[in-house]
Amino acid sequence: MTHTVTPITTTEPSSDPEEFIQQCLEGLSHQVMGHSEPFLEVWSHADDVAILGALGSYAQGWESVRAHLLGTSKSLDWSGLTVDRLLTTASGDLAVTVVLEHMTRDSGGEPQSRTLRATQAYRREDGRWRLVLRHANTVTSEDEANEQALIGAITAHREGSQS
Repeated sequence: MTHTVTPITTTEPSSDPEEFIQQCLEGLSHQVMGHSEPFLEVWSHADDVAILGALGSYAQGWESVRAHLLGTSKSLDWSGLTVDRLLTTASGDLAVTVVLEHMTRDSGGEPQSRTLRATQAYRREDGRWRLVLRHANTVTSEDEANEQALIGAITAHREGSQS
C-alpha cells in the first residue's frame, strides 16, 4: 500500500499504533526535508534506542540518536516522500513496520530520486507509542538487478531439480 506523506505538525505521540505510525511518517517527511524537530518528537528518550542510518552510520542512546538526526538533516533536501508499506505488525507493547521510502528532489533543474528500505520498531511507554529503532539503507538499481538475477537462478535451479 502506497501512502503519500504530507508534512504536518506532529502532536503528542498517540496511544493508537496506526495513528502513531502515521505521526512517524509525517515526522520523517520533515526529517528528509532537513527539519528534524517533528521526527525527534516521536522517538523514545531511552538509553536503548538506536538508529542505523541510510548514510552508513549508526547511533545508540537517545542523546546520540538525537545528535545523529540533527546532524544528518543538515545534508537532506528531499521532498515528495511516498511510502510503500510491506509489513505492519503489532503485539502487546511492540510494533514493527517494514517499508520502502521513495523521495524526490530537484537538483540543478534535474529531478533525482532515492528509495530506502526501512524497518522501524516501536514500543509503548507510559501508554504512548514511541519509536525505538530505525534501520534504513538505499536501494540501488544494481541491487534490484542482482536480486532479480539471484531469484531467477534459484527458481531455474529448483525447476531443474524437480524434472
